[in-house]
Amino acid sequence: MITLKDIFKAVCKHISAVTELPIVDSDIEEPVKRPSFKIFMDTVKTGFYSSSLRQIKVYFDIYFYASDRKHSKSQIMDIEDKIAFSFLEPFEIKENCFVYIDDLEFEKVKDGILNCGFEFEIATEFIDESDIEAMEELEIKEELKWRQNQL
Repeated sequence: MITLKDIFKAVCKHISAVTELPIVDSDIEEPVKRPSFKIFMDTVKTGFYSSSLRQIKVYFDIYFYASDRKHSKSQIMDIEDKIAFSFLEPFEIKENCFVYIDDLEFEKVKDGILNCGFEFEIATEFIDESDIEAMEELEIKEELKWRQNQL
């Protein structure tokens, strides 16, 4: 089972590893320690995909704050390349759960800030198999109790 928290953590970990820069809390207002990232995730859509699958569509906004507000062009291009190249391969959210991110949108914002946006959609099991095993054990115990009471 994949949760929204799993998705957010995986993207933060990936961006930090690829760029070797910290992620700051998105609730912190300016001034932001530079260079760093702020990452925002919005759930665009969630619902049933099939009887045991949950469909999740998420959108990410990633803001890179360059070291120097005025002279940031080179650093911004470097970060843009690192992020773009890192998503050429399938992105791993959790063991055995990969997604393709094929439409990265970049925008240079004033004051040495780069914005990167992308979205993806996955279908994930919403029934935890360990819960099924526990339910089966409970049913067996209830069956045994019922049979003992019948004797």
